[in-house]
Amino acid sequence: MSTEPALQSLQNTLKENCYRDVGGFFRYFEDQSWSATVQNILHRPETADLVEELSASLWDLRRLDAMDEWFATFQSLFFAADHPTVRLRSEPIITSSSSYQASIRIGSHHLSAATGSTRIYGEYHHGAAPISSTDDDDFLRFAERALRVFNAQPARYFLHAFLIRGKTLELWVFDRSGAYSSGVLDIARDPNLPLRVLAGYGMMSDQESGMNMLIKSLCPGEGYSILPDRIPKLFLQPKTIVAPDYLVGRGTVCFAASASAATEPTIVVKFSWRVDTTPVELRVLERARDRKVWGVLRLLECKDLVNVADLRHGLDFPRLYVNRTLSCVITEPLGRPIRQFVSLYELLEVFRDLVKALKSLYMDGSILHRDIAIKNLVIATKYNEDTSEGILIDFDLALDLDEAPAVQQMVGSDGFMAIGILSGQPHTYRHDLESLFYVFLWLAIGNDCEHDHAHEILQTLPKTSRLWKWCSMDFNDVRQAKVADMSPDGFEHILNEFSARFAPLRGLATELHRLIFPIRDGGIFTKTETDQAAVERLYQGMVDAFNHSILALKD
Repeated sequence: MSTEPALQSLQNTLKENCYRDVGGFFRYFEDQSWSATVQNILHRPETADLVEELSASLWDLRRLDAMDEWFATFQSLFFAADHPTVRLRSEPIITSSSSYQASIRIGSHHLSAATGSTRIYGEYHHGAAPISSTDDDDFLRFAERALRVFNAQPARYFLHAFLIRGKTLELWVFDRSGAYSSGVLDIARDPNLPLRVLAGYGMMSDQESGMNMLIKSLCPGEGYSILPDRIPKLFLQPKTIVAPDYLVGRGTVCFAASASAATEPTIVVKFSWRVDTTPVELRVLERARDRKVWGVLRLLECKDLVNVADLRHGLDFPRLYVNRTLSCVITEPLGRPIRQFVSLYELLEVFRDLVKALKSLYMDGSILHRDIAIKNLVIATKYNEDTSEGILIDFDLALDLDEAPAVQQMVGSDGFMAIGILSGQPHTYRHDLESLFYVFLWLAIGNDCEHDHAHEILQTLPKTSRLWKWCSMDFNDVRQAKVADMSPDGFEHILNEFSARFAPLRGLATELHRLIFPIRDGGIFTKTETDQAAVERLYQGMVDAFNHSILALKD
């Protein structure tokens, strides 16, 4: 069932991204390879009576069995010979309305009740009036159910959907830039229109129905998919690592992948709809690769697949929409979130390698990450001494210092931003290290293996925790709280909040605190020293601190 917050969120999303009465909408059904076939079936003398019966009875289906019988007849008319694998499935929608409502799914021969096998989604509302506004509750519930299909197949380009209400029909398309429709169609003027549309939906190819053509499913039941255009091919795990639960936006979806179905996945395949021409992350990963940066994601391949403007080509929109480009980025290694460490020993090795990775990123790559947070750090398998166990990911906010603008925006993740950044200073290498220190403190206090974001971790902590003041949109308040907590006296309170599991690492935390916040002129030093000796001293000091603690845990 749809929740009110979910409907409100969808309403807000569609408010500026929903378009009705879009000109040229019937290009989806005209001049297609199957258009003539549909017309021929509709106008054959021997099928005239059956066509008339289907058109007349569609508006008075009051029960599921009547609808199933109607679709069985419809399918035998249009698909028995040419498309034996097309399946239509209907099921009742439970609502407070006394009139019959049902969802309709068009899919392949293995269509099930699951939204993951649906190619086209529709709804039938017996006797209902047409939707008057996209703010109407009935439309939002229809859109939310269509969104479930989209989210079950998050890598698809778009979703065709339709809404039959009374004797009206409205055709819809949902994509990552919003939703748009044909407008309300009065079927009294063209009784055969629903048959033509439904038959067209059933005859659409995978590409015409909005599926991602880079991904091909294997045999039903195996669950894996492959990237057929890549040599060698990749096998994708059926369960996504990351998937969106919204419609409009980047729609980032990540799959774990391997070179064969029999081997463990070591690769990440990421699909994302960007607005900018060339994504920052892609440029940074290319330069990190060229500059031989250690301890970051390795870019294997990248490819732009399609953009919204091309998908909407030939349509006449009443106002401008956001054009997005879908890219596929393939990287390695595949890791697990840092919060899923199995032992303190492993975690300390990961942190040590992350310091080395930040050093390489800055000194070899001339790049700052600028968004060090729990969500952007992963643990990778360490195959040999030359590989890093801690990996930096997500470079959307990274800065190539060779191209740094004169004025920088304040960026970072809530709870992890350095004091200098909160004060409006330009980002430096030291701020990345300070943010890494905050990651260590959040893990030590929260001891939370489930959540990535500071606000989620806070829900597991008492209201007396000092970390509550680290999360606010009032950056000055956060700065003041962190200055107080990083003072020698304030830091003792932070140490007292360490969970029992991390109690043995209070000495390490104290040493890291001394390195990052040395006392200068009676207070903690939060600025950045840029001479080479000072830079090397801070990086090496943190590496040594972690190494000493690693040795202590061994003993």
